[in-house]
Amino acid sequence: MNTKYTAILILLSLSFVLHAQNENLNLLPDDNFPLWLKTNQSRTDQTSGIAFIKSECNKKYFLLADDIGFIHLLTLHNDSIYSIEDVSFVDSAANYFSNFPKQDFEEIAFDKNNGSVFLSVEGNGINFNDYVGIYKLIFKDNDVFSKQIVSIEKLVYKPASLFYKYTKPNIGYEGFAIDENYFYLGLEGFLNNYIFADSTLIFVCDKSNLNIIKTISTKKFGIQTVCGLFSDNNNSLWGIDRNNRKIFHLDLDDELNIKSFSKYDALTYIPSYHNLNFLPSYESITIDDDNNLYIVDDPWKEVFIPNPDILDKLDEKTISNFKMYVPTILKYKITKKELSN
Repeated sequence: MNTKYTAILILLSLSFVLHAQNENLNLLPDDNFPLWLKTNQSRTDQTSGIAFIKSECNKKYFLLADDIGFIHLLTLHNDSIYSIEDVSFVDSAANYFSNFPKQDFEEIAFDKNNGSVFLSVEGNGINFNDYVGIYKLIFKDNDVFSKQIVSIEKLVYKPASLFYKYTKPNIGYEGFAIDENYFYLGLEGFLNNYIFADSTLIFVCDKSNLNIIKTISTKKFGIQTVCGLFSDNNNSLWGIDRNNRKIFHLDLDDELNIKSFSKYDALTYIPSYHNLNFLPSYESITIDDDNNLYIVDDPWKEVFIPNPDILDKLDEKTISNFKMYVPTILKYKITKKELSN
């Protein structure tokens, strides 16, 4: 995705507390984050998707998707990276993506209602619409912890004319979320001459028949891109606007109209250096069972490495992580604002 950002104006937020608009929600940054997505044995690369799976014995488990064709199982233990394990494609899944111009994995989602896992893939090349779509990943014994994907099924959304209407080479559904009743598909954005428009669309799809039943424009909310989506409750949708480095929340009514809206600045701390900032490219969002929100970045290589003035203030390991384009993960606590009397 990195070639698409040549005309993006990058705005840094130096705010330490994020304030909601129109809702009584706060996002409080966790002081132990951000973390580099690496261990002594493994790392991720161009990470575009994250999905929370479960908590157990002081550990939290997530699936990660890299947009160069890799899936990982991430384990956090006491707010540190415990392990990053590769998930393999075996059996009938082994060669499923082999003929794709690029294995452009952009979003991964876990359906807590039935344990299903879905992957959003962008299309590339002349026949990009042959590849763009949402794919169901079937794990061995239907168990994510087998770390083996044995089968893949492509979901067919209707009407196809609408599903493919706005897709382009390297432009697809970077946001994908699930609740009990709906799939939510967030179009990355509208790109013309390497410049993104001021808004994009979210499709709401009936889970029972895959029909697109609602189109939500983000224009009046100032959301330029949708690069990650997550539903924590029915009709509740969190997302990432990568280009503006904003976290947003939409609350929908029973007719799928927007009841309330919040938008927050995403922080840009360098790991272990909360007084220094860099230019992350946030592309996915998830929430765990303790109401903690996580986002991950897909480094935009042209600007990811800080300028020499900042590099001179960093330790060698941090400098190496930047030069190796290691992604990061951020964590926030979702809280209610205290209301004044």
